[in-house]
Amino acid sequence: MKNNNPVLKSASTYVFELLKEKLSGDYVFHNYQHTVETVKACKELSVAYDLTSRDFEILMLAAWFHDTGYTRAYEGHEEHSIQILKDYLEGEYKLEDIAEIESLILSTKYGHVPDGTLQEILHDADYINLGKKKASQRGELLRIEWEKILGKKYSNIEWAELQLDFILNTTFKTEEAIKTYDERRQQNIREQYDIIDQLKKDETKYLSKLNKGAGEKSPKLGRGIETLYRTIYSYHINLSSIADNKAHIMININTIIISLIITLFGSGYTFSSSNQELFTSIRFVFPMGFLLISSLLSVVFAILSARPNINAQEDYDIKSDTSSVLFFGNFTQLKLKEFVGKIKELKSEQDGLYDSMSVDVYHLGGVLIKKYKLLRWSYNIFMIGLIICAVGFITIVIISMSSGG
Repeated sequence: MKNNNPVLKSASTYVFELLKEKLSGDYVFHNYQHTVETVKACKELSVAYDLTSRDFEILMLAAWFHDTGYTRAYEGHEEHSIQILKDYLEGEYKLEDIAEIESLILSTKYGHVPDGTLQEILHDADYINLGKKKASQRGELLRIEWEKILGKKYSNIEWAELQLDFILNTTFKTEEAIKTYDERRQQNIREQYDIIDQLKKDETKYLSKLNKGAGEKSPKLGRGIETLYRTIYSYHINLSSIADNKAHIMININTIIISLIITLFGSGYTFSSSNQELFTSIRFVFPMGFLLISSLLSVVFAILSARPNINAQEDYDIKSDTSSVLFFGNFTQLKLKEFVGKIKELKSEQDGLYDSMSVDVYHLGGVLIKKYKLLRWSYNIFMIGLIICAVGFITIVIISMSSGG
């Protein structure tokens, strides 16, 4: 009767069709194969117990339907499994028997302590893979299922430790399961320990190799820093060269203007009375004089900008963090042995070398700021002088024309 039960045959067909049609392919652990393994384990374990036909049928129906709720939800699937069972058995099964199947399905919740022989058999059957070979491989399927459906991700070590805790905390309840499968379960625990140890060793080797690789790549880091400083030095030198060129332009222009004005003034006052057409009125002397003064000031600021600036400390302190031995204005204050010794220290201490170069760059920036400030004054004075001179000339001409001569 137990082996040819038409109710169980019909239930098995129904569950197969249900899972085939409605269970997502992401369920790689809680699928039809797991259900069949649970049903098979229930049959094997129940042989050792003198179950009635009614108890056997109730146990098998609970085994067939206990995971059908996964077709509707992951969390709380047991309640959905019960509802699917009730819908299937509606009007064809005693309510008291349905209630007992319901209690059996609810007993498969993780952490529930089984009560009675039937619940213990179903519990052990549901976790039978813990007492078989390749338990860790089956566990990997559960890991994939959690990642796909629940979005839970674990590192290899985290998952191995989680699996170990699960095997340690999940024990078989029936005497038959303990006698048949517990020895293999204990072997799986030892193997899981070995897996964790190997993973930790592999991680240690990887980290060691990573650190070693980082050490080997340090010269590349040094070359990168050298490129940085080389670029900064080149940038500052180019800016200084641009400032000097602009200063030379202002010096040339203003010296020419100064020379012309002086020549014109000198020749104008040495001409005879017949040559007074060059200066028809002394009023033109004022704008010309203002242009002369502005050009003179402009050329002075341009010369100050282009003038070499050593920017050295009067008493160079070899231990000071604000001084750089690389700057000639500083190291020429040292004796030869002191200078050579300081350079040797910089060669052996990379951080000290870079710090010294940073100080040097900082002082170069200070020189550039002074250059461009003086140059800006030179350009502004020159521009203002030209504007006032031109406005003065135009004003005098207009006044002269309006007064008739």
